Amino acid sequence: MKGIAALLIAVATTSQAATYTSSDGRDFEAACNQNGFVLTSSPDARGTDTIYLGKGCDAQSATLGSGTWCWANGGFLVDFKDTSIGFPRQELHCSGAVEPEHDCGCP
Repeated sequence: MKGIAALLIAVATTSQAATYTSSDGRDFEAACNQNGFVLTSSPDARGTDTIYLGKGCDAQSATLGSGTWCWANGGFLVDFKDTSIGFPRQELHCSGAVEPEHDCGCP
């Protein structure tokens, strides 16, 4: 029984997602995979969007298209052709997961 309880606690701990708020007030939950970060917006009047931030500093969204992303001491920024999404004073990380390695510093 102790083994099952420990397993459930470990699963609950590793499944916690970090939440980020964009400069326009939209909330996103983050997850990591071997390719980078995945940001999924909370449902709102604009619908739900998923933004993929790759280890190669590339960004992809079904609604916004292809773009790039970078981070700096002041937060991180995702640039698409027609719009930019800023996440001021926030740092990307994944709770309970290995951080994807990247070199995506803003110029």
